[in-house]
Amino acid sequence: MIEAKNVNFYYGDFHALKDINMTMETNTVTAFIGPSGCGKSTFLRLFNRMNDLIPGTRLEGQCLIDGEDIYAKSLRVDDLRKRVGMVFQKPNPFPKSIFENVAYGLRVNGVKDRAFIAQRVEESLRGAALWDEVKDKLKKSAFELSGGQQQRLCIARALAVSPSILLMDEPASALDPISTSKVEELIHSLKKDYTIVIVTHNMQQAARVSDKTGFFMLGELVEYNDTKKMFLNPDKVQTQNYITGRFG
Repeated sequence: MIEAKNVNFYYGDFHALKDINMTMETNTVTAFIGPSGCGKSTFLRLFNRMNDLIPGTRLEGQCLIDGEDIYAKSLRVDDLRKRVGMVFQKPNPFPKSIFENVAYGLRVNGVKDRAFIAQRVEESLRGAALWDEVKDKLKKSAFELSGGQQQRLCIARALAVSPSILLMDEPASALDPISTSKVEELIHSLKKDYTIVIVTHNMQQAARVSDKTGFFMLGELVEYNDTKKMFLNPDKVQTQNYITGRFG
């Protein structure tokens, strides 16, 4: 379970997130929607501490995973990132073979057992619905894959280290409609094993893949609700206006 309690976040003097409170349940898909620059990607990146890499940032409040404060001084960020996988907007395979892309996280974490690595690579590629397409060319460069295949490879790479949470920052925005459909089917199938949080500009995508949706506006969480209710009968006028295209 993922929780945000009274979260405020600053880039220098800029107040990017304002008093966010939210709970994301285990084995669900949560979508964040809202206009560009509203804070949804910033909020997503708090949960694997990627914002730590940006100078001058400051967090107030708590971000919890299964009740543990992930910003506690005792917590090792490397351990956190094993539990929380990340998939980015553009596919970013490494300049390595398909096999080594997926094996990379295991090797970095000190796994040397070849049979175990081979097993995890196959399991992860199957989990990302890619195995049947690449099983005969595992030694070929990842750059030979199509954009949609590369994105599923990046998902397989994230799965290989057995995380419990997957963060996805607009994972289909650079893909064609057929590849987007495959990624959406994949998200739906993965939620039985993972808790998934996705940022998307595509409201139809949020409606298709998520169980709950959070609508962000100017750094505030305007509304957080069951996706069906959010799209059919939102509680807030601002949400209604955004969903119906009156602004944004």
